[in-house]
Amino acid sequence: MKHVLCILACALAIDGARAADGSADAACTARAGVQAPIAAAIATLDNAKVTLPSPSLASGTVTYLGITPNFAEQLDKVCVLGYFELRRGREAWTVPLVVENVDVVKDSDPHDETRTRSSTRVYFRVPGIDEFGGGQGRRPFWKFWEREASLHLKIAAFAYADGARGHAYFGRDLPVTVSNKGASIVAALLFAAFFYLVAGAAIAPAARMPGAARRRWWGTWRRLLPWNITGANGQASLSQLQMLVFTLIVATLLFYQWLRTGLLQDLSTDLLYLIGISTAGTAASQAATAIRKNLEPAIYQYVQQLGWFTAPIAEPQGKGRPSGLLLTNRRFDIYKFQMLVFTCVIAAYVIASGADELGNIQISATLLTLMGMSQGAYVGGRAAADLLTPLQDQLRGMQTLQQRYGAATDARVGEELRRQFRLAATEAGAMFETMFGRVLQPWMLDMPADAATARADGVDAAAGPPAIGAG
Repeated sequence: MKHVLCILACALAIDGARAADGSADAACTARAGVQAPIAAAIATLDNAKVTLPSPSLASGTVTYLGITPNFAEQLDKVCVLGYFELRRGREAWTVPLVVENVDVVKDSDPHDETRTRSSTRVYFRVPGIDEFGGGQGRRPFWKFWEREASLHLKIAAFAYADGARGHAYFGRDLPVTVSNKGASIVAALLFAAFFYLVAGAAIAPAARMPGAARRRWWGTWRRLLPWNITGANGQASLSQLQMLVFTLIVATLLFYQWLRTGLLQDLSTDLLYLIGISTAGTAASQAATAIRKNLEPAIYQYVQQLGWFTAPIAEPQGKGRPSGLLLTNRRFDIYKFQMLVFTCVIAAYVIASGADELGNIQISATLLTLMGMSQGAYVGGRAAADLLTPLQDQLRGMQTLQQRYGAATDARVGEELRRQFRLAATEAGAMFETMFGRVLQPWMLDMPADAATARADGVDAAAGPPAIGAG
């Protein structure tokens, strides 16, 4: 960093003007009389290119002006003066420019990548609109989305030697836009709430139950619960909830930074890795679930004969529970618990760090590895939670009971087989509803009608024709 001996910001009619470097001489720290020299410097024709790093300046932060070409090699002989001016109709307020640092940087020449060029950067603090006129420049609270576009930055740099200002290096009147931090936070929260409501509105409303008219409002708000939004058929999905949380957090922070700076920031590599892990985990979890639904052809045909695939699809509302985020087959799942804990920790870290700059978020390789291991254990646990095999075994048992029922000639044996069939169908139906998201009706769990008909025909045939002369 170059030596900076003269750092100041000064404005006319502002009693609060102060020097950025208290040791600078009076010629560079004058509280009055700087408006005319700045105006003269602005009126002077110069070829300096002055750029800002973003279209909008974030209030309360430190940013810089890039000045090309570099106007002075000896920065200790440079005096930088300036002020912000806000006009509202006939009213005008000014705030002094607080210069933090002046430095010379080298970057690549856009016309020749093999060469570099020097430019001067003037780092300064961006004021808030509340600082103008003791808060008179503040916008009404219901106009929080409006940025301040009627603001001008008037800045000039002068040669400085022997305690006196010399000729002007450059002067510029820059129209600038300043964003308000509080208004940007409110707008970003509204952004997140809007898209969360969009996700909730995409869920079909639950069928109204008889006598539930007085609780209609609860049925509407229930759709907005996160385990109903991300669940399928009433089954809460932790991987989808994680993806929803990370998506909303990153999108909201991008929107917030866009409001603050006018630019869509780049995402850090670590943040991209995190989103990739979450996306891959969700996709792998859905693939594992789909694989577990492949019934054997003979069993699939039998389920079709039972008519179970004609049962209505379960509604996600009314069945989803927060406990489903940590349970697998009604048992506590340590893999889900581990992933939920890491998700909460990383989400809090991203919110706290991304509020400043998303491109600089760094997540340790150890934590990313732990997150990947947690996702792998979660997906593996879902793949291992095999309901397909017991479901098929139960359906084979039902087939056997149905065949025995059709061949039985004793009424008492038939009734016992019918009872056992219903018990087996109840167990199989619960697993079927979980896997395929169907709601089986009570009559679907009874012995099929064709089996009862076949048994009745068999009983009549076994009894034989009536005896001659009987009765």
